[in-house]
Amino acid sequence: MFAPQTLTLMALGLAVLAVPARAEFPDKPVRIVVPYSAGGGTDIVARRLAERLTPRLKQPVMVDNRPGANGIIGTDFVAKSAPDGHTYVLVVNTHLLNPILYKKMPYDTFTDLIGVTMVCKSPLVFVTQSTFPATNAVEFARHVKAKPDKYSYGSSENMTKLVGEMYNKYQHLDMVNVAYKGGAPLMTDVIGGVTTVGVTSVLTAKPFITSGKLRPLAVTGAQRSPALPNVPTMIESGMKDFEVYTSYSLYAPAKTPKAALERMQKEVHDIVMAPEMKEILAEQAATPVAQSVDEFNVQVKKDFEFWQRLAKEVNLQAE
Repeated sequence: MFAPQTLTLMALGLAVLAVPARAEFPDKPVRIVVPYSAGGGTDIVARRLAERLTPRLKQPVMVDNRPGANGIIGTDFVAKSAPDGHTYVLVVNTHLLNPILYKKMPYDTFTDLIGVTMVCKSPLVFVTQSTFPATNAVEFARHVKAKPDKYSYGSSENMTKLVGEMYNKYQHLDMVNVAYKGGAPLMTDVIGGVTTVGVTSVLTAKPFITSGKLRPLAVTGAQRSPALPNVPTMIESGMKDFEVYTSYSLYAPAKTPKAALERMQKEVHDIVMAPEMKEILAEQAATPVAQSVDEFNVQVKKDFEFWQRLAKEVNLQAE
């Protein structure tokens, strides 16, 4: 017979064995929601990340396009998802503009979501139909002024809408905005002449520029982009302080464990800093960033203040 102390130890041992081992993150497929149409710049970045994250996380990483309402529909899905580290949303700057430009939102941008990292950033580019009789932003403005009721500019989210309004203001134009659900349909309509000029990322526009279907007018970075070395900047074109970048940033539901956020940030950092991925991004005028979780969330606050000031300067009102 066993002594009472031995029986107690055996019982404790069996109890420990009965407790399931804690699953290591991630323990199921990971989803990256892209709240814009397939084929745009955000979708391109997400898919390149997903294919490289899959072997690192040892789980399938899926891209889920949920376009609509300037990214709000897809972002709302993530904000209301289980905060278990398996659901993320990849957004551009419009994420921080939506609470400025919409009076009612289905989620709170700052309390329902938490930042993981900025994956990369890229200047924007203004593009028009290849047959349009202008080769830069200043010539284009002259044509618009000659027939002010004829032209329009297209945007795929609020950030590019705001940058288009900046151009209107700098050149004293009154082009009407045409909103699209993503960069791909916007490019299609600019190529077809349905919309006169498109404001989009170099990531989205470059294939059409390379093929000759679109003509670039200007980029919004501080310097010319190595991806489009012959295209002048807005600053070169006489528009002082016209320096804007689109960023591709990863967020998760607010209560996601810090360990999961930091694991994802680390994997993203290692991916975008690898020579192969740097080269891929550089070809599309994107620069890797991938700062830490804490650094990124500090940057989010600063960026929000910048867009607030800009929206006020161009008198964009909440709808």
